[in-house]
Amino acid sequence: MEPSLHEAARSGDVGFLRRMKDGDVSIDLLLQKTPKGNNTLHVAAEFKQIEFFKELDDQSSLFWATNEKGGTPLHVAARGGCDQVVKFLIEHTKKMLHVQEADEESRSTDSEAHKQLLQMTNLQ
Repeated sequence: MEPSLHEAARSGDVGFLRRMKDGDVSIDLLLQKTPKGNNTLHVAAEFKQIEFFKELDDQSSLFWATNEKGGTPLHVAARGGCDQVVKFLIEHTKKMLHVQEADEESRSTDSEAHKQLLQMTNLQ
């Protein structure tokens, strides 16, 4: 993972994310991972950076991603005792379920996928 992205996630620098959205920083950076397979949100969860999650609310694939131990950002937040991030992630998933339920064609597959996110277990 690019050091500047890691530092932004660690410190909760949402300005970095806004520059990314404005095109000043490549959005492709968000896809980078640490050597242990953690993405931006895993790092933000470890350091209890709730504002980072709120700023990335539209990047749902990051919320689902697992690291090499099968942990999602939700697992990292729960293990680290970050209640705010845990609550945000559960509410985010519920919100996504309601959005998907409005779209009849994708309801069954997307709803099931979101339910699976909340039920995932990690390997640790």
